[in-house]
Amino acid sequence: MKIDRFRSVWGIAPGSNLDNWAQEFPQLKAHGYSGEVDIHGLEPSKDFPHLKELCDQNGLEIGLMFHSSWYGYLDPRPMGTKADHHLTNYRHFLQLVQQLKPSYMNFQSGEDLWDVEESIKFYKGTLVVDKEIGVSDRVWHETHRNRSLFMPYATQRILEAVPELRINADFSHWMVGCERVLDISEGDKLMMNAIIPHVYHNHARIGTTQASQCPEPTNPVFKEERECFERIWKQVIAARVKISGSDSRLIFVPEYGPFPYHPIGSTKTHGEVADDEGKRLEALFGEYAASLTV
Repeated sequence: MKIDRFRSVWGIAPGSNLDNWAQEFPQLKAHGYSGEVDIHGLEPSKDFPHLKELCDQNGLEIGLMFHSSWYGYLDPRPMGTKADHHLTNYRHFLQLVQQLKPSYMNFQSGEDLWDVEESIKFYKGTLVVDKEIGVSDRVWHETHRNRSLFMPYATQRILEAVPELRINADFSHWMVGCERVLDISEGDKLMMNAIIPHVYHNHARIGTTQASQCPEPTNPVFKEERECFERIWKQVIAARVKISGSDSRLIFVPEYGPFPYHPIGSTKTHGEVADDEGKRLEALFGEYAASLTV
């Protein structure tokens, strides 16, 4: 299996004419990353060609992140939006960004207040759109609070109805939302085992039972949570090798973000944590993947 490490530019404003990203992208490349970029706030006709140029100049692949509604979580949450509204936005964004030739497209999609049937309707619709645009193998839906995949039990029910759906695992949201380590009880193990085969992308951020981001993942005080995440991530790798073969690819993002995700007074910046964890996990994942393919 090929393990590749991307870095989110979350917390780094693009700047005028993408000047901040122009300075940041060579550093991403030097650290061994490609990039994951939130396209909300960019002006497509002007910024997309420049973004593609910057990535090409720096030898970076590009992953994209979107919201199917409530873009950037700015202002109060819109009221009354249903699956059809989200699907219209979904189609629009997928068509809009093909000029960037992204390696993948990650959606924070749906809404947590929908009933499961509305979420199922939406995700079945996304598969139709993916096929029409020709991106079925490059779109993931993130397990994120505020969204339809906000909790493991809801996600499991959706995946039972839409088994072709591919998800991006950000299980830190679930650990804090459920307020427990996710692979201790037999019921939780069964639930996670049902979900893991659907994971095609990994936001590899360690959270805790009380926070969605751990400020010091290797500190012994977080040993229980760290070991839980590492066990689950290894299960993801094993599932992808079993289902897709030893020549498959898994992209992971050490997605550590700024305040308020990152606590005030931390010994490292969120970027330093991301870089350190990225290198640590790349070695851990690579070694484990190699053990499965020997």
